[in-house]
Amino acid sequence: MDTLFDALVTEQGMNYRTFAAEYRRVAAVLYRETEDSAYRNASVTNKSFLRWRSGRTSRPHHPAPAILARLFNQPSLALLAPCTDEQVRALPAAPPRPVLDESELAMTARDAHTHATDAASQLLPDLSLDQLEDDLVRLVRANTSTPPHLIFAQAREVLGLATVMLDRTQVLSQRGRLYLVAGQASALLGACAFDLGSLPTAVELLRASALYGQVAEHGPLQAYAHGYLALLSYWNGNPNQAVRQIERAQSFSGVGATGRARLAAIAARSYAHLGRVEETQAAIGRSLAERGADRDELHDGIGGEFDFSLERVAMSNSASFLLLRDGAGAEASARRSLELIASQVSGSTPLVVAPQAGADLATALLLRRDLDGAADALQPVLELPREWRGAGLVSRVNSVRTELASPAFRDSPAARDLADRIDDFTLVAAPRILGPGAMRLAVGGPSS
Repeated sequence: MDTLFDALVTEQGMNYRTFAAEYRRVAAVLYRETEDSAYRNASVTNKSFLRWRSGRTSRPHHPAPAILARLFNQPSLALLAPCTDEQVRALPAAPPRPVLDESELAMTARDAHTHATDAASQLLPDLSLDQLEDDLVRLVRANTSTPPHLIFAQAREVLGLATVMLDRTQVLSQRGRLYLVAGQASALLGACAFDLGSLPTAVELLRASALYGQVAEHGPLQAYAHGYLALLSYWNGNPNQAVRQIERAQSFSGVGATGRARLAAIAARSYAHLGRVEETQAAIGRSLAERGADRDELHDGIGGEFDFSLERVAMSNSASFLLLRDGAGAEASARRSLELIASQVSGSTPLVVAPQAGADLATALLLRRDLDGAADALQPVLELPREWRGAGLVSRVNSVRTELASPAFRDSPAARDLADRIDDFTLVAAPRILGPGAMRLAVGGPSS
C-alpha cells in the first residue's frame, strides 16, 4: 500500500526533481538553525524517493526524518506508514508554505556573492601568462640551434607551469591561452622526443598537443600536431595511417601558406612510402606553391620549430624523391636546400636541415655511382657533434650506408672506408642518450 508521503507529493504535484530541490532547501534551513553538519549539503536519491512513496523502506537515517517532518509538517513515521485514501482525506492539510521568505532571498544573494568571490580569487596576473608565453616562444625558436635534450628539459617545465596555472584560474580567456601554451609545449616536447629516438613518447605528446589544440579551438596547432602524427606513422611503418592523418590535418581552418606547405611535404612522403608516384609529385608541387602573405600565428608568428622554410621543404622533398628512387629529383632538391641555406643569414635555418640535405645528396649521388661526390657531400655531416645526430639524420645517413652495400661498390676500398665512418657516426648519436631501444625508422626526419 502506498504511503502518506506518496499521497502528499501527488497532491502537491511533486516529481523527483522538484522534491529533491525542496529537500535540499529545507536541509539548508535546518543547518542554519542547528549547525548540525549532517544537514549541510544533504540530498536524496531517486531510489529513496521511490521507496518512500511505495512504503518499501524502514525508518530512514538521520537527517532524513527531520527534513521530511519539516517539509510536510507531519512525523516521519506517519509519512512513511501505509495509509488508506480515507485516512489521507481525514488528515489535516499541511499549512501552506510561503513560496519564498526574506531569509531565503538573503541566502541566495550570499551564495551568489560567495561564488563570485571564489571565481574572482582564481584569476592570474596577465603578466604571469605573458611570461609563460614568452618562455614558450623562446624555446620554440631556440630549438633550431639548441640540442633536443636541453630543449626537452626546459619545455617540460613550461608544460608543468601551464597545467598548474590552469588549476588556478577560471577566467575563460586565460584558460584558452594556457591550453594553447600547453599544446605548443607538448608539440615541442614531441619533436624533441622524436629527435632523441623515443617514438612512443613522441606519439603520446603529439596526441596531447592535438587534444589541447582541440580544447583551445586552434586550427593551426591541430594541423601541426596531426601533421606530425602523420610523419610518425610512416616512420613507424604505417604509411596508410599517415595518409589518413595528413587528410585530417588538412581539414583544419586558419592554417597559413607555410603550414599548408609543411602538410603537403609530409603528404608527399606518405604517398612516396606507398609508391604512389603521381600523388607524391602532386604533393611536392603543392609544397612549392607561392605563399604570398597568407600567414598564421603558429607557423609564421612563432616560427622556429613550427616554421617550414623553403630550404626545409626542399630537404623534405629530396627524401620523397629518394623513396621513389628518383636520384635526379633528389639531387636537385637536396642541392636546392643547401643553396638556400648558404644564402641565408647564419642561424636563421635549423641546424639539422643542412646535414639532412647533405645526407640525401650523398644518397642521390650514389644512385648515379658518384662515390667521390657522395663522400664530399657527407663529410660535413659526419663531423657533426653527437648531440645533433638525431633520429632523422641517423636514418638518412644509414640510407647512404645501405647504398654503399650495393654490388656497384662492393669491391671499393673507398666505399668500405666511408661505410666504416658512417658506422662510427651512428654508434655515437643523440638517440643513444636514451639508451638502447628498438625502433623501426624510415627514410626521413623530424623537420618534415
